[in-house]
Amino acid sequence: MGQRQIQSLNLLAMGADDLREEIYAQAEKNPALEIEDDDFESGVKNVRVKTSLASDYLRVGNASAAGEEKSRAFQEVLESRPDERRTLFDHLMEQLSVLRISPEENALCKKIIGNLDERGFFILAPAALLNPSLGEDAQLLEKCLSIVRGFEPSGICVADTRESLLLQARQKGGANEAVLFLLDGHLEFLDPPQAQKILKKIHNFVKAQKTLFGNAQSKPFGSANFSFEKNLSLSDIQDAIDFIKTLDPFPARNFSSDISNYISPDVFVEKIPVALEEVDFKKREIPAENDFSFKIRISDKLIPRVKISSEFISAQKNSEFAKEAVKTANIFLEGLEFRETTIAAAMIAIVQRQLEFFKRGPGHLSPLRQQDIAEEIDVHESTISRMALSKFIQCEWGIFPVKYFFTNALPVLPKENSTEIQTSQNANPSGGFVSKENVKIEIQKILQEHSGEKSLSDQKIADILLERGIKLARRTVAKYRAQLDVKSSYFRD
Repeated sequence: MGQRQIQSLNLLAMGADDLREEIYAQAEKNPALEIEDDDFESGVKNVRVKTSLASDYLRVGNASAAGEEKSRAFQEVLESRPDERRTLFDHLMEQLSVLRISPEENALCKKIIGNLDERGFFILAPAALLNPSLGEDAQLLEKCLSIVRGFEPSGICVADTRESLLLQARQKGGANEAVLFLLDGHLEFLDPPQAQKILKKIHNFVKAQKTLFGNAQSKPFGSANFSFEKNLSLSDIQDAIDFIKTLDPFPARNFSSDISNYISPDVFVEKIPVALEEVDFKKREIPAENDFSFKIRISDKLIPRVKISSEFISAQKNSEFAKEAVKTANIFLEGLEFRETTIAAAMIAIVQRQLEFFKRGPGHLSPLRQQDIAEEIDVHESTISRMALSKFIQCEWGIFPVKYFFTNALPVLPKENSTEIQTSQNANPSGGFVSKENVKIEIQKILQEHSGEKSLSDQKIADILLERGIKLARRTVAKYRAQLDVKSSYFRD
């Protein structure tokens, strides 16, 4: 493998933060490379320029030099004082420590708390925290989320400010129907916060829904179960405005911000109301059913735009140094382009293979190997492995590591080859594949279903799985059972 290929693969493996540092390091090392623009730094640079200009041309007041020095020293003391407030993490962990819950619930609650940023909002989508091999499933996740949401401050353990306000309203009590309606997907009606204008927007919305759904007596809208026939008054809306003003959009603001675990997504998967007949690679759009598609967008928020200096391009004819610098710069730019196109192609393939997930959310992953994506976009499997390192995808369901979408697969027998296939997310009457993690969940379900009976042997579990269309050897069942931390039937009651 040549140096060019090695550099390209190294760039591919980098997350956005590491790539940013690498671009600046290469620009510092190679004078032929120029940072053309950097959105992430532009705001800071502009502030610094304005401050500099102000100090050059403006004088405010008549403070003496000694007074300015004292003021500056006092400001430095204030800014250097440590933040002695408790962190949100410590506050939540203390509340967790006094609860009497199962070890499984305690362990998952700890992961949920560690997945909250300094605002109390999710870093990764909660579903990405689950480890099925430990018996963690969607039901346990919902229970643990409810536990953490019951801690103080109210309104944490949610995805964003909208969810925080809605949670606070429910926990506080006394919210009228208009409050729940406005907070559950209609916050834009509050701009401007004038009762008469808000009431008009609600009436227009209800009228439009009535046109769509006919004369239905009641149509649920989010949590409010909002009725078409509901007659809201200006007083109801004003009460709702007053109630919402008592809620805190940043409930964790009084805690220390020492811990900042922000994740910047590398890829955005956006649902757009366009139905395409085929994949448009340039637009990175993936056709889906109904009247929407998915668009892939590679994040460039942290990535500086870099180019080759025009002066070095002109100097190539007369300078070997300039010629070599431009050559090295071109290789680096080719590596950056390879990284972006590979991520884009891989993500298009992943979204196509995991379309049910992006349409319906967690719990609808299909078995998928890195080798499958590698074959589809015609690269080596190790290239996909590098692509998945330290990268995150943001979609309407939250932020997920790219590796989350790769799941091991096991064959499922067609219906005619099995005695009985139960209806579940793990059974496929037409045959196909099921993920290894879902097979573990199925084994756990079997053990729970037969918990009051004589302990099942591994062979008996294998026989029941076969009835459900999943063929596994006894020793494979034993391995998965051990990974679930379940003892063999000999040691079970």
